[in-house]
Amino acid sequence: MQRSNTITTRFLREAGINEGMKILEIGCGNGEVTSVLASLVGPSGTVLAVDRSEAPLVAARNRLDAAGLTAVSFLQRDVNELTESSDLSGLAEYEFDALVGRRVLMYLPDPAAVLRRLKPLLRPQGLVVFEESDTTMVPGSKESLPLHDRCMEWLRETLRNEGANIHMGFDLPSVYLAAGYSVEGVSAEAIVQGQGTQFLLADLVRMMVPRIVKAEVATEAEIDIDNLTERMVQELRPGVVYISDMTFCVKGRSKPVSGTIRESPL
Repeated sequence: MQRSNTITTRFLREAGINEGMKILEIGCGNGEVTSVLASLVGPSGTVLAVDRSEAPLVAARNRLDAAGLTAVSFLQRDVNELTESSDLSGLAEYEFDALVGRRVLMYLPDPAAVLRRLKPLLRPQGLVVFEESDTTMVPGSKESLPLHDRCMEWLRETLRNEGANIHMGFDLPSVYLAAGYSVEGVSAEAIVQGQGTQFLLADLVRMMVPRIVKAEVATEAEIDIDNLTERMVQELRPGVVYISDMTFCVKGRSKPVSGTIRESPL
């Protein structure tokens, strides 16, 4: 699934990710955010991208190679299994300027514990920047769009059944504070369907069909994926606004400045 990453790029740039930085990215998946990070830090910077599964790492390597972004290395490791006594070879030789991730903390049983254990890998006052999805306030529309609402419910129920935190965006600041980080800024942006968004709802459903069916949330016949995009386009009439998701970004630091959230922009 090919998406624009303009929101993520803007979040990272405004948080202070720039040329020459050493970045640790956890939960890199197929390398979408890794590519953004590599472009922002440039040839004088480095990115170490970590994921627990081999297949996404292969896809990420291929993506970065095709883009000619060479200052990136990859490590297969499950961050849930990292403990204070873990062998951190492959990580410990770095003192990272920033710890970054997108839609990864929502899948961790104890995200604060993971962030706490990664803190020694950051330089003092190192940046911590995570972008997470949140469905607390969505979907939102003045019009009746039953197919869009049904798709959103399939996605929400599947994530709930998988144990994901579908409210992680709102929870991000408290997770940072529980991990011993400061919170310097909180930003959120609505994902509007049909407006060139990077998160096309039909594409997300298509990608998650096996997980939706496995969770017994809907059958393949109910989803009718071959015709879903066309049906959704027909339902979303010109001029109709449908907010399918909210994406949050929180900027923090590895060494707390205070125990409260500082009211400053990213």
